[in-house]
Parts: sequence; structure tokens; C-alpha cells
Amino acid sequence: MGQNTAILDIGSSKIICLLCCPDGREGFLVRGAGIREYDGYRDGRFLDVQQFSGALVEALTMAEEEAKIRVRNLNIGVPAPFLKLIVHDGRVELGGRGKKVTMDTVDQLIDASLEFAQPEGYALMHSTPIEFDTGAGPRPEVPVGQAAPYLSGPVSHVYVQEELKSLISAALDKVGLDADMYIGAPLSSGLFVIPPAERADCAVLIDVGARHTDLSVLRGNALVACESIPVGGGHFTGDLAYAFGISRSAAESIKRRYVFSLDYQDSIDTVRVPSGGTLRVEHAAIQYILEARAKELVELIRGRLGEMGVQLSKSLPIYLTGGGVTLMRGSCEFMEKELRIPIKVRMPWMPRLSSPNYASAFSVMDFVLHAGEGEGRLEGMTFQNGIFKKLRGFFSNR
Repeated sequence: MGQNTAILDIGSSKIICLLCCPDGREGFLVRGAGIREYDGYRDGRFLDVQQFSGALVEALTMAEEEAKIRVRNLNIGVPAPFLKLIVHDGRVELGGRGKKVTMDTVDQLIDASLEFAQPEGYALMHSTPIEFDTGAGPRPEVPVGQAAPYLSGPVSHVYVQEELKSLISAALDKVGLDADMYIGAPLSSGLFVIPPAERADCAVLIDVGARHTDLSVLRGNALVACESIPVGGGHFTGDLAYAFGISRSAAESIKRRYVFSLDYQDSIDTVRVPSGGTLRVEHAAIQYILEARAKELVELIRGRLGEMGVQLSKSLPIYLTGGGVTLMRGSCEFMEKELRIPIKVRMPWMPRLSSPNYASAFSVMDFVLHAGEGEGRLEGMTFQNGIFKKLRGFFSNR
């Protein structure tokens, strides 16, 4: 991989392009950034395909112009509504006493785990073993060098929607580019936000975007479950706009100023409206609207996690990210109180745009940069038509 790396992260309300280079200290520098808002998508379908294609190219052009660099290689972060996750077991017989597990054996395990009918309309992005069994019980460590009669275990396979690939290829073809790699944003975000020690057994990432909330469950370096709830920060904004008869931009301003669980008593908020006038709104009304929606979201999260088989407990690491509600002061504490379990917000420090609403974009960049280091952090990576096929020893020293 060259010194400069470019990624496009597709959010539900904006597209972010980052052009970065390593800083020589395990991090990276942002040389160019492009952010373009658009109408987004619903149920895995873009509301305006032409607008999406234009926003994709515009975000890329903005980053190129700032960095004064022409992008040659481009990597795409795929949001949850456009991916499919399948966990399937594999088994490899080593064929004799004294035979030892090698990285080739791990490759064979991944291949064996793919022996099922592949999902129609999807292409494989990456595959990650979750745990390994050599006859002594499942363990998370790769048992390379260990003598064993067989190697078995579940493997996480993440697929990208073929239709999304086609739309992106058509848009990028206009500027003489195509995507080199597609990366599942729920996986990269989980690896970026949740510390390795906390996801060694099981951890949950709640990513609240503008149009939807993604729930990702990680074990070690593998994505083991991923679901989306069609409620996000934009619904909070829409509730305010509808209730007070104001524009979404004015409603967004109210939402961003709001502080959860603060006693506003009988205070009044003055809102500027596009016509040039002002509107006086009781804080009690704002509080009722926003906290009712937040409680609904929490109940949806609780219910969906239960359907995913996640047992909520105080020992389960749960992280909150995304720009939908994380930037609202007190939102994490409010959700903690409603769920009755600890929730953390973590955004690894970045020299620029260091905010949870850019966590997904930076996670894709971090994923791609470490994939190309050749330092054992991402061993045995192979490619198929510009898409990650296998991940072995994923980020082994992270």
C-alpha cells in the first residue's frame, strides 16, 4: 500500500472521504477530508441514487483538493444495512499423529466453513475465525504449532450487497476509479472503539446514526452478530420539527443544545426560525419529546439485543458511538439509567475530526492502514476481485 490511503465511509446522512498517511507512531495524519450530506437510505435502498453518486464523487474531490493529491486507490466502508453476516462452522482433519496446525490449516478451516449456499446478491468481504478447537475444547488463540488430530471452529463471514458495489463502481468510473477493498463498518468500528481486552469474550457496540442504530456483537476480532434498528438521531430531530412546526435545521439546533436529565424547571428556549423571527418554546416540552424518543430507542435496543441472544449484565462491555445521540450531553448517562447497565463512550484521539460522529470513517482508515503494514497485524490476507477474502490472526498485537 502506498504512503497515502483514501477511504469513503457511507453514512445514513453523509458521506465522508478521508485521505491519510501514517504518522510513524502507530497513528495517522489526515491530509484531506471531504464531507457531503445527502438524503441517505432506508431498508438498504438509497432514496436518491443520483444524489448518492454525486455526493460520493464530491466528497472524494473535496479530500483530493485539500490534500493536493490524486487518489489512486480507494477503500469503502460498508454500513450495516448493506451487509450480511453468516457464522458457519468448519473442520479440517490433519490426517495423522503428530501433525501440527499451520496458518495453511487456518486457511483450510476458513475454506471448509464456506461450504454452504452463498447468499444470493451478496459478495464475500472478509472471513474471521471466532475460536479454534483441536480436541481439547474451544479457545480463542490460533493454535499454530500445536499437534492435533483436527482443527475446527466457527468462522464469521461478512458479505456486501452486490447492488451497492455496482452503484459505487458506476459512480467512481466517472472519475477513473474503482474500489480496491470493501470493509464492513460494524466490524472496523468495533475493533477501533472497543479495547481488545474488553472484547476478548464478548462486547457490544451501539452505533446511533441519523437514520438507524446498529447493534454489533464482537468476540475477539470477529463480528458474531449485527442488527439494525430503523431509529436514529434524525428521528429526534424530526419529532421536534413536527411538534413545533419548525425546520429540521432549527430542530437540530435545539437537539444539540439539549442536556438530558437537567432540571430546566419552567425555563423557555428561544429558537430562530428561517423566516427571520423567533419562537419561544418551553423546555418541559422539549424534554418530554426527546426523552420519550430516547426511552423508545432504549427499549428497542433492549429487545433487539435479547433477540440476538445477548444477556445484559453489568459485566458486559457496552460502547456507544455515532453522531445520532452521542453528541447530546448526558445521552450516555440517560441510556445507562434506562438500560440499568454501564455504557461507555470512547473515541480514540485523532489530530483532526476527533469526534464520535467520525468514528466509523476513522475505523475504516485504521483497518485499511493496518491491513497493509505487513507486520503481522493482519496475517494471511488474500484478495478476490478487490475484496477482502480471509483475515487470519486479525490485528494480533492490538
